Amino acid sequence: MIEKDRRSSQRFKAKPGTHIIYIEGSGAIRDLSMEGVFVLDSDPLPVGTAVVFSLRLGTQDIPLQGIVKHSVDREGMVIQLTEMSREARRRLRLHIASLTSVS
Repeated sequence: MIEKDRRSSQRFKAKPGTHIIYIEGSGAIRDLSMEGVFVLDSDPLPVGTAVVFSLRLGTQDIPLQGIVKHSVDREGMVIQLTEMSREARRRLRLHIASLTSVS
């Protein structure tokens, strides 16, 4: 049986060097969407952890807030975006427009 993708927004492959910075550490981004990011981190945070972080896109940082929705030991975690300013949303949307879709 093929499991249907439950995401409501399309995911995009992150450009090399795209990463997040948060109090607990930092990690490269594997993919992202307007709703969340997959962070490569060998010691991911537990599911349910609230995270305040900056998404570093080249030379600019986008301040965001989220919650860890899925965690894979020694691989990474999915952070669902929960809050962002109007400016952060605009900057994220512009960045995503330049990325390649993940199948």
